[in-house]
Amino acid sequence: MADEKIVAAAEATAAKKAPAKAATAKAATAKKAVAEKDTAVKKAAPKKPAAEKAPAKKAPAKAAAEKKAPAKAAAKAAAKAADKKTPAKKTATTGLKIKLARSFVGRLDKQIATAKSFGLHKIGDTTVQPDNEATRGKLAKISHMVEVTNA
Repeated sequence: MADEKIVAAAEATAAKKAPAKAATAKAATAKKAVAEKDTAVKKAAPKKPAAEKAPAKKAPAKAAAEKKAPAKAAAKAAAKAADKKTPAKKTATTGLKIKLARSFVGRLDKQIATAKSFGLHKIGDTTVQPDNEATRGKLAKISHMVEVTNA
């Protein structure tokens, strides 16, 4: 009778373990099937290079824009052609003329580097820089070493 209980208990534990193993086996096969489908889809649809896609999309858009506003398209094309033919001119907007008046002797490394970033290497060197926030900030750090005038 004791043997029967042991055999029955062993069969019960085996029955409990068997469905768990079967479920994990089914899950594993399902994952493999999904992975195979993903790889099949990737292989079936080869990707085109981006260079081939871009011109195909832009050409109809340009044609549609030219049909809608031919005057605007012609003006833009003329402006682009003019830009390519003539080199960019430097406009003489407001600038600052900076002259190094004091020596680098005894100055901090940051101050020396700031002066050299302007192109000032020795006493008497001058440069013209744009009048903007970055230039003004640099000048604030070395204002005791330079003379600044409007260019």
